[in-house]
Parts: sequence; structure tokens; C-alpha cells
Amino acid sequence: MTLPDVPRETYEKLEIYRNLLLKWQKAINLVSRGTLHDVWMEHILDSLQIAPYIQGKKVLDVGSGGGFPGMVLAIAGDFSVTCIDSDRKKMIFLAEVARATETKVELLTERIEKLQADNFDTVCSRGFSELSSLLKITNRFSAAGVFFKGSKLNKEIEKARLLFDFQYEIYPNKVKDHGEIVVVRSVKNNG
Repeated sequence: MTLPDVPRETYEKLEIYRNLLLKWQKAINLVSRGTLHDVWMEHILDSLQIAPYIQGKKVLDVGSGGGFPGMVLAIAGDFSVTCIDSDRKKMIFLAEVARATETKVELLTERIEKLQADNFDTVCSRGFSELSSLLKITNRFSAAGVFFKGSKLNKEIEKARLLFDFQYEIYPNKVKDHGEIVVVRSVKNNG
């Protein structure tokens, strides 16, 4: 995957983010060490590829960790992003990224279960939980879902179908051979 056509200013902000990630990674575990050799491909481009699947403007990134995909979408997209993670150190890191890149983003240091219901257009996550748990969150916030998934996606869909009725599309992850992206809409509890 090549770098999408982004304005120079956006590219520069994403490069600031990358540099901060490499610096902070020495003190706290933000991403897997095995992915540090190519932060652009492994994290930034991986996150950017979901922008076309986002519905609306109000996005909730669940389990934001090092800020993927939420912070990348906040920097590069025309979205109002809320990142939520219970890890205080990671959220301090994201606050520094937001400050250094002059990016408007809402950062919440708490567990998703404690977040009061709000209307988001899209909930996204990367490596947070299995699909049935993500659909509980998506359903709670009356939102579509865009989730990074691995090789067990079909099994996760089967399991989630026992609890929820939903529409979905699966797209190949253009950055990682072993991954897929599932876009979920119209989530309703079964029964």
C-alpha cells in the first residue's frame, strides 16, 4: 500500500506522531516491538485505510492504546474523534501527540463500560476484543462498526450471530496479509 494522497501538513503531523511513538515506546509499551521497524506501514497506513468505511463524522475509538486508528483518523481525517482507553499512561501519550500535532481529539481515560451512552456515527477498534463484545458496544452507542480482525473472523461472526442480528461487509486489510476489516451496520439484539 502506498501513502494515500494527504496534504503535506497532514503528512508532517503524522511524522511527528511517528517520532513521538518511537520516543515514548522506550518508556511504555504502546505497540508491539516487532512493528517498530515500519511504523508507517504497520500502524499509520493500516489505520488510514479504514477512513472510507467510516460513516458520519462522530467516531469513537475503543481501546485506543497507542492511538490506532483513532488518533490517525483525528489527524488525517475530517472526523470528530473520541479515543477511550483505561491505561492512563497511554492516554497521557495521546495527549502529548494531540498537543504536538495541534489535533482536536477527545481523550477519555476510563473503561468503555463506564462511558455514558452517547450517539456516535461509527465505533472503531483495532485488536480490542472479539466481535460479539464489540457489537455490544456498537449497539449501545447506536453506531456502525469498523473493526480490524484476524483469521478467526468467520468464527467470531458465527458466535456474534447468536446474540445479534446485523449486516456486515468484509474487506481485505490492504496492509497486512493476515487481516481483514469488518464493517457492521444495523445491529439489533436477538430476541
